[in-house]
Amino acid sequence: MLPDEREALARQLYTVHAQIFAGLDYEGFRKYVVERPSWHTWIYVRHNMSHQLVGYTAIHEFRLKLKGEPSTVIRMEAGTLPSARGRDLTMVYGLMRLLRIWLRHPFQRVCMFAALTHPSSYTFLARYAPVIFPHSSLEEVPPSVMGQMEELAEGFGLERVDEKNPLLRRVDWITLETDSERARWQASTRADTRFYIANNPGYPQGHGLCTLIPLNGLIVFQCLTRFLWGRAGRLTRLALGRPI
Repeated sequence: MLPDEREALARQLYTVHAQIFAGLDYEGFRKYVVERPSWHTWIYVRHNMSHQLVGYTAIHEFRLKLKGEPSTVIRMEAGTLPSARGRDLTMVYGLMRLLRIWLRHPFQRVCMFAALTHPSSYTFLARYAPVIFPHSSLEEVPPSVMGQMEELAEGFGLERVDEKNPLLRRVDWITLETDSERARWQASTRADTRFYIANNPGYPQGHGLCTLIPLNGLIVFQCLTRFLWGRAGRLTRLALGRPI
């Protein structure tokens, strides 16, 4: 895209972003989502039946050295208005993109790295990813993986929140939610949600929990299978044009 086209896209996406998140001004959003210095960036935009913009998903591919080895690291940002959530195939498109990225480097380390700032994001990823760090099923993150996560957090300029906990970083993406919505998350009985809240109690202040998912063909296929199986009924109604 030409610079003026990217500028126009960033402004459109920010109108949606500002309805979902606080803590990031327009310039910060533009640099974080649209103008990232990545090897490749793909941005999926979502419109409702009235052709109104209701969401976006950005996928960034970084090629760098991790622990001295050539690696491909995926970063993602997404935002969808509440009324449009769970009503499209963006997850499928994203997974197919990740599969194509892995196929270009099948013998190289490929992973997705995030600093998640809300329990909904962690719960969503933990539901579908067969391998994710950290996780409630693990007493601790393996030292080799922790080393990768610390290196990535520092490389992407994520400031520590707690010197004693390298997984907590300042991100300043704050999800806008009501007191009742936050209370529902706090009262959740899901193990993944409880794990996230216990390990990142400062998420309402924009603190992120560093999270890493190793990627290969099998893991992406398992994610896709879990997603399609879990959403079978909803996706069928979506394909048939029926209410969800």
